[in-house]
Amino acid sequence: PTCILVLLNMVMDEDLATDEDHKMLEEEVREEAGKYGKLLTMKIPRHRDGYAPSAIKKIFLEYASPRDAMSAEKELRGRAFGPNVVNTTYFNEDDYKRGNLK
Repeated sequence: PTCILVLLNMVMDEDLATDEDHKMLEEEVREEAGKYGKLLTMKIPRHRDGYAPSAIKKIFLEYASPRDAMSAEKELRGRAFGPNVVNTTYFNEDDYKRGNLK
């Protein structure tokens, strides 16, 4: 595990449709993800932000430690979010810091 936890299967097209929708999703996720560890940063890539298509519809969470990320994974993986069930994976910290999301 790394400090970067990626949430999969949570973001729908309508979550990215407008700045307001994107911001609402960010706030909701920040509040929930912050319950399980010290959340430092979060990125929810959009097409127009220039990220790779494979990064779209993922939520990248940077925690203070791998232990915090693991704690969050334990709580968030398998949870229902709207019609979807959340899945998780870890992401390379250097790629995250460089903005090389995929």
